[in-house]
Amino acid sequence: MTAPSRRHLLAAACMLPGLGRAQDLAATDLSIVLAGESPRLGASVMDDLFHNNNLALPVGTLRQEVTPWIAGDLHEEVEAGLPGMDAVLTNAAGFALGAARDLWHALPARLLDANTPHLSPAGQLVQARLGEAGLVVGTIPGGPVLVHRRSVLPVAPRNAAALLDYARENPRRFQYTRPGQSRFGQAFITSMPYLLKDPNPLDPENGWTGSWPYLLELGRAARFYPSSGRAAAEEFIEGSVELMPALLGSYLLGMATGLLPTDTMCTPFDDVPLVPHSLILVVPRGVPEQRLALLDPLIAFMREPGPQRLIFGRGLIPGNPARDGASLDLSANDRLWTAAMTPELAASLTGRPTAPPLDPAAEAAMLRLWDDRIGSRYGETL
Repeated sequence: MTAPSRRHLLAAACMLPGLGRAQDLAATDLSIVLAGESPRLGASVMDDLFHNNNLALPVGTLRQEVTPWIAGDLHEEVEAGLPGMDAVLTNAAGFALGAARDLWHALPARLLDANTPHLSPAGQLVQARLGEAGLVVGTIPGGPVLVHRRSVLPVAPRNAAALLDYARENPRRFQYTRPGQSRFGQAFITSMPYLLKDPNPLDPENGWTGSWPYLLELGRAARFYPSSGRAAAEEFIEGSVELMPALLGSYLLGMATGLLPTDTMCTPFDDVPLVPHSLILVVPRGVPEQRLALLDPLIAFMREPGPQRLIFGRGLIPGNPARDGASLDLSANDRLWTAAMTPELAASLTGRPTAPPLDPAAEAAMLRLWDDRIGSRYGETL
């Protein structure tokens, strides 16, 4: 006899007394999943937000998953009609994975209408791509930037040709993270068509005529493709690599917390727009309509300056944005961020535009094409 699949077990659970979704309709607490690259770090931020502030918020349970969980277990739960949570907080890649599989419930117009006016210009760009299926909680124009050590590599490449020359001349001393699993890789990959002047940076399938051949060539000299920013940082800290793409906020957070060596620098590419990085709230398809009303106080709370500062400043979305003109006391991390943001670095970023994000279908296509054309060919030589 063939063992029952997870989907069959979930479907059977829906038919058992007491295990259906209906029993939860009267519950006043939300169940939330944080699906991202750094679940532990994100969990500490969420715990501080929801559990350590003695605030009357409707958050009962919070669990953490990595982004690929959306395309795996969550997909099975939704198809079986038994999503095990009320809402998911994720990034653009997680949103795209779910959108490509039709996993997200349309959000109430009241939530979108109340939230959109509070978004930054970068947040407005992202929200416009999500339609009714996702809600931007926070956004920063994050990068990419190239991280390197002054004592090892005093001057980093600032354009695509110089980066490829460096990688060829220094095999296995450069790496970037897998874009389907890390926001570092996502930002790096989506900046490439701007670096290479491709005809349509928003169309990975037809408009990246220079980017895919370039990335294949670059991959021949790369060390490997780590599965997370943390794993990439460990390689960098240990000295296994000299150069890697990251996000500005992650660099600042790494310097502020002492994770990165003190002589670490970051260098942006020349004349390339910054790629936005967002925290996005979605509701799985199958969550009862009655549960959606519980989202209103949650979103109102997460829009406030204090929660925004914690979400960004602790690293869920690293950075230090000003929200609604709020003035909050500087923490030790803020002062260290200020020290890491040198005048030269600030000047190189001032006035730089933000690139519009890929829409969900294009994001999903980019991740699939990278896996097929680049990731699957790791280890190839000339």
